[in-house]
Amino acid sequence: MKGVIGITRTAAAVVAAVVAAGALSGCGTGGGGVRAEPAPPSALATPSFTPPVKAGSLDLSPSATATAKPSPSLTACPPSGAVVTAGEVNTAMGHRGMTLSLRNCGQRPYTVKGYPEVGALDEGRKPLKLKITHGEGFSDTSGDQAPKSITLDPGESVQAGLQWNNRVTSVDPAVHGQYLTVVPVEGEKTQTFPFWLDIGTSAELDVSAWETVREG
Repeated sequence: MKGVIGITRTAAAVVAAVVAAGALSGCGTGGGGVRAEPAPPSALATPSFTPPVKAGSLDLSPSATATAKPSPSLTACPPSGAVVTAGEVNTAMGHRGMTLSLRNCGQRPYTVKGYPEVGALDEGRKPLKLKITHGEGFSDTSGDQAPKSITLDPGESVQAGLQWNNRVTSVDPAVHGQYLTVVPVEGEKTQTFPFWLDIGTSAELDVSAWETVREG
């Protein structure tokens, strides 16, 4: 009889232990569901921080936002004492017009006469075959002004006009210049600078004579 009572008490203790364990596991689960363990700190997302940018501290100039190949300075004064620069190209119905400017950047008078010698180079810097004309431009600004001798004091300038069209009138590949070459006065060194010349298939370039800079 004592053995039966001992077995009964042992079984009761086991049942009580099981019931207690179940109660502890269900605590805080809201109905007996499995509780999700929180992610360890290392798995939590790290907040990002962008420091404030002061007004005016961003450089949005073309040189800062685009990468371009460096080009030689067009404002440096060559040994001849005259520097040539190209103006903006004006476009109208396939026609193109641009002004060349020559400035006496030296310390003594500089004389020009007649027409600048103008040419173009392709991407590989090979000369393009152009037909150069004088006074046959599409507008009055091309002019057929008679070439004359002009002496410039230091700082003074003259200009000449270039005119062409980009019409394609044949099956031949269109001509495109990547560089412009200018000899200001016969016998002087050629000045070369990057310039997009979309001259079509005619390859005709009208060049006016040097003249004093027009006012206004």
